Formats: sequence, C-alpha cells, structure tokens
Amino acid sequence: MKGRKKTTSKKEVKSKTNLHTIFTLIIGGIIVSLLGVNLLSKSDGETFFLMLGVGFLLLGIFSIYWVFNYDVLFVSKGELTFKSLTGFTKKTILLSEFKSYTEIEKENAKRKYETGYMKWKDLTLIGEKTRYTISSISYDNYDELKNKLIRGLKYDRKADKKWRNNNLTLWAVGFVIFGVFVVYLSFKFTEADTSVLLFARCFSFTLFCYGVYLFSKRKK
Repeated sequence: MKGRKKTTSKKEVKSKTNLHTIFTLIIGGIIVSLLGVNLLSKSDGETFFLMLGVGFLLLGIFSIYWVFNYDVLFVSKGELTFKSLTGFTKKTILLSEFKSYTEIEKENAKRKYETGYMKWKDLTLIGEKTRYTISSISYDNYDELKNKLIRGLKYDRKADKKWRNNNLTLWAVGFVIFGVFVVYLSFKFTEADTSVLLFARCFSFTLFCYGVYLFSKRKK
C-alpha cells in the first residue's frame, strides 16, 4: 500500500476575506463622505464646520481607499502573493525575505460591554528591507495564514517593545495636543457660559495629565 504524499508544506493557503469589515468600510465610507460634503456645503465659511467637513470627507475617502487597496493573500511554495479583490496580481515576494515577526493584540477605546467594542491581532513580518502587516480583523482565516507565514521565523521582542513605545508616544502626544487645543478654544471663545469654560479647562487638564501618564509608561 502506497503511503500518502505529504503535501502540507506545499499546500496553498488563500486568505478568506472578512466581508463584514469590507461592507462596513464601504457603507461607512460613503455615509461619512456624504456627511462631510454636506457640512462643507453648509459651512458658509465658518472655520469650525469647514474643518469638521474636511475631516469627515477625508475619513470617508480613506475608508473607501482601504477597500480598493485591500490585499487578497496567497501563500504557497515559499512565496507570498498579493492580489486585489478583482483578482489582479499586485506583487509576489519570497517568504525567505522575512527573518522575524511580532504579533500585537489590540483593542479600540470602547469597553467590552459597549456597542462597537473590537479586539484583534496584528501580525507583522519583518525582513531587512521588507515589512508587512496582516490583521485578524481583515481575514477570517487569520490563524491559518499566521501559522503558514511564521514557519521558521523567530519572535522579535525588540521590535515588539519599539512598537509599544511608539504607540504610547503617539497617544500621549495626541492627548497633550488635544488638551492644549481645548484650552486654546476656551480662552478664545470667552463669551461662552462660565460653567462650560470651567468644564473645558478641567477636561483639557485631564487630557494633558493622561498624555503625560502614557508617556511615562514607555519602557526603556
């Protein structure tokens, strides 16, 4: 009786698109873009509405662009091939170009019991000149892809720490800048109700302090 051929290592793995994410981005991108256009058309030159309209419009455009730029992945015979949703081959790279990897577990700002709470993992493949990240939120068979892609690679703890420090720095700077911006607005629009101004200044101070706290959490 002939033994079965071992085909596991040569088996092609194709990514399974997370349709929920794709449809959410398409519909959300269209709605947000239309909201941005509506705000711009009714702004009448007011800076606040202009900035808000531009912000919504850019967010909508980015969401739609992300969908058009979405990668369908094929892993086989030591190669990673990127295709578009329409089947067009973008590029192919050798898996041997990657030397290590990191996997970061992330979650959004919402609490677990709130609507819209999300938790996901980002896998980053690292090479001397190549770096690529795939997210569990984008592919239904993330674990299968991960097992195929990290075979023979070592976990890069240095890159992991660097990402976490950079992420903390980004959030810290964001909170500090937003806090300063709120203070600026509170002093600019002094005709507002005193209680509102007091709340705005206390809120901005809290944001500033939280930003400093996040910066202090960076690991050396």
